[in-house]
Amino acid sequence: MTEQSHEDKSFAFPLLNRVYIAGKLTHDPPLRYTKRGVPVTNFVIETVPDTKETEERKACQISVVVWAQQAIECTRTLKKDHPVFISGELQSMPNADPAKGHFPVQINALSIQTLHQAEEANAPAQESDLTVDNQDQGNDQGS
Repeated sequence: MTEQSHEDKSFAFPLLNRVYIAGKLTHDPPLRYTKRGVPVTNFVIETVPDTKETEERKACQISVVVWAQQAIECTRTLKKDHPVFISGELQSMPNADPAKGHFPVQINALSIQTLHQAEEANAPAQESDLTVDNQDQGNDQGS
């Protein structure tokens, strides 16, 4: 049995890059704009592992980037400690520097659902879907 090379087109392996994650925001998302005027926000979510499995696992912090109208909605509605459910894609960061809060891999959010409780007493949980088609982010990621 031989290994197939990357040039061998007879082997059809699906290219899949999809991530689903739930966690709490570690800070309020700041709204910025790229040089071309595209809204963008970055924030970090923290997930805490189920302590029943093992107590040695630590919380995991994941960087998230959100583009266009969805970025505006995030900065308007999301705050520190709000729980969210995110669907997105992994992407490498060109200028990773963990000491400055820039992680080597981040999630490019395609859909964000807020899961935080409404502030009024006895109000039902607020669930907003902040899904926006991010096709217009294009090559504007170098803000």
